[in-house]
Amino acid sequence: MKKWYKGDTHLHTTNSDGNMTPEKLISECKKIGLDYMIITDHNYNTIKKSRFDGDMLIIQGQELTDEPGHVNVWGAKVPHDPPHKLDTVEDYKKLIDASREAGATISLNHPFCSNCPFLLDKDEFKFDTVEVWNTVQHSDNLKNMEWWHEQLIKGNKIMAVGGSDHHRYYGPVSFLAVPTTYVLAEEKTADSILKAIREGRSVVTNSPKSSMIYLTVGSAQVGDTAKLSENDTAEITITKFKKGHKLVVYNNDKVIFTHTAEKNFKTWSAQFKIKEAGFIRAEIDYNLGPVSTRVVAFAERTFLGNRGVKKTNKTMPELFWAFTNPIWIE
Repeated sequence: MKKWYKGDTHLHTTNSDGNMTPEKLISECKKIGLDYMIITDHNYNTIKKSRFDGDMLIIQGQELTDEPGHVNVWGAKVPHDPPHKLDTVEDYKKLIDASREAGATISLNHPFCSNCPFLLDKDEFKFDTVEVWNTVQHSDNLKNMEWWHEQLIKGNKIMAVGGSDHHRYYGPVSFLAVPTTYVLAEEKTADSILKAIREGRSVVTNSPKSSMIYLTVGSAQVGDTAKLSENDTAEITITKFKKGHKLVVYNNDKVIFTHTAEKNFKTWSAQFKIKEAGFIRAEIDYNLGPVSTRVVAFAERTFLGNRGVKKTNKTMPELFWAFTNPIWIE
């Protein structure tokens, strides 16, 4: 029977540019109750083989990092000795192809990152999933989301994940597992978790303790296909739905259902009609309103490398707090 497992798909240690040893990072992930974690040091296999530490699954991974962009390789040893300083784009492509042949799951990381965007043609690059949500929310994630949604509308079945890209704590502030990727898998094994990710059976939310979205059409859940002729009604349940947060449900390029929480809900549910074949997906959005750009500047300096933000007031755009992968509608 399938079960939801929560984890972080993008983590760094002292084996690359993180400031925690692998042992310390594993301990911290266990403290916050993760079911799985994927250590993805830059160009280095920290975890030689997926294994358990107590009840937590540690999945083998690596972030291939070079001029064309950053790509996470999960579940198989990259067939190349570090350091991976690749001379040409063709060398980069060959290494990723070899990783795939070795059984790896390939994730395209932060494709519209201001500092390190993905420079190859995404239409021609073969990948299993895309990291739509990278680390604490910032404007680059909105670009990732816009591109992903456009691909879905075009009929491209691209699966999405989130990853904290965790390197360190910032004083008392931790962004570990921000965001958290929930995966609906048959069992807690590396093969099962990664298979579910490739099939789009995942929901991304702000943290392990944040809102969770359960979207269904009859017995179909995220990653499944439902027939419109058999069932035109979808059901959604949200746990920890926060006051002021807005649910938005898309049916292809159309918004077919919205609801703004008028108070905090432990559990909230609704039903709505599906209009047409294609896909449906759900998203929870929120708006910080006017905030000091000292906060914005911190985020952009830390995660985007933008040191030119002036100390004036600025309104942040609407951000997303959680989102589902699609249910495909025939």
